[in-house]
Amino acid sequence: MSHALDLGPLPFVLLLVLFVLTGGCRDRSGEPAYEESSDSVTVVFSRAEAPAPVRRPIEQETSALEAALTWLVRGPTPEEEASGIGSWFSDDTAASLRSVTLFPSGHAVVDFHDLRPVIPGASSSTGSTLLLQELNGTLFLLPEVRAVEYRMEGSCDLFWEWLQYGCQTVER
Repeated sequence: MSHALDLGPLPFVLLLVLFVLTGGCRDRSGEPAYEESSDSVTVVFSRAEAPAPVRRPIEQETSALEAALTWLVRGPTPEEEASGIGSWFSDDTAASLRSVTLFPSGHAVVDFHDLRPVIPGASSSTGSTLLLQELNGTLFLLPEVRAVEYRMEGSCDLFWEWLQYGCQTVER
């Protein structure tokens, strides 16, 4: 009789907490392992229950924050998907970003169009964890972002109720 212990999503949740608490992807010196440059940003997708950072160019006249989110909502490329990288974001969500505002305090407000019809599975506990891993992992790689408030159709409550939480601001 086998007595295998099913930990469910616990290992992934612990990895996510460690990733967020340590500030994302860092090398042993404490500096970001995926250094941003003036011409590219890092976007975090998922691969086998672990963060999968990829680089994307910053298009002319775009802030790093807006570029990172624009690339994130487009999802991984077909080549990245073939290598095992996945995401809730795809061609179906490519136009989902309504606005991005970064205040001098480092507080970002990210507003999406209604994502519920195109990402219905994100409302599950594992689904919301993966979605927030991608969003927070991408945003907190940018040193200027200290906190973020997510919204859908202008409403913090709508975004967080979709993920089965109450409205909140996520801090680094």
